[in-house]
Amino acid sequence: MGHYQGSVALPAGPHLAAALDVRHPSPGHYEAELTLPEAAGLSFVADTVTFAANQLRLVRPGRPGQTLRLTLDGDFWRGTLALDSVRAAVLLVRRGTAAPSTYRVEELPQASGGTAWLFAPADTRTPGPALALLPDATTAAAAPLWADALARNGIIVLLLPPADTAVAPLPAALRLLRATAGADTTTVGAWLAGGRALAFAEAAPTRPEPAFLLLQNIPVTTGPPRAAWAARGQAVRPILALAAGREGSRAVRQALPRRRTTTLLTLPAAQANLLVPGPLGPGLGPQALAPVLEWLHER
Repeated sequence: MGHYQGSVALPAGPHLAAALDVRHPSPGHYEAELTLPEAAGLSFVADTVTFAANQLRLVRPGRPGQTLRLTLDGDFWRGTLALDSVRAAVLLVRRGTAAPSTYRVEELPQASGGTAWLFAPADTRTPGPALALLPDATTAAAAPLWADALARNGIIVLLLPPADTAVAPLPAALRLLRATAGADTTTVGAWLAGGRALAFAEAAPTRPEPAFLLLQNIPVTTGPPRAAWAARGQAVRPILALAAGREGSRAVRQALPRRRTTTLLTLPAAQANLLVPGPLGPGLGPQALAPVLEWLHER
């Protein structure tokens, strides 16, 4: 369908450079990628694209509050980008053929309810890490931003529906990731947020076990769960604990036993969902993304 360039004008804010690549890989199937270089947290790839009567509608996977609605007018797309309650005007003009896809995304309805999303880099020639991302209610809105950023940097991500404590879907998620093209089957891990991290520690070991863990917002508990983590940790090698501010760091130190394979990353300016405030709303800060990517690629 083509490559389009233009701008997104936020209300009372700047005009941001934007690009849209729309592809038609097979009859009845459209896919698209919106890229905003100055606001990477707003970029996304959409596999489920509605296109009819010159009307294009893209919904961000895992974040339905972000929707792109455009009308084709010759070589121009005109419309709006919805960011929850904010509406931004979009104007794009055709500049050639569509660029190759950065990554692909696939919707996977779950038997237990909700939808999972598989984010997989388009280049699968070199096997790389993969992880199952299990957010809770606090981190659900930020999880698609992390999945997008990780997939753009060669990490396969399976984003599961948010839940407070459920970790039962994890073994099936790990098996699916191991069977995904481009995954290094020896480096398939899990990212657990909030109560799901604690539930994992207290649950019996399963098969397969994650090869590594990222733990986000480990809750402060009245009884120290160190014994649970020590026991479950025998089957789990490296751990990266992500903490927002001093209180988050204290919770990690209280919960996790000291091990040389455990790394603590504290983000002083981050919110509980590990996003940092910015002029365009909360987004991923380089202080968070860069060390997480470095740690994952070292696995």
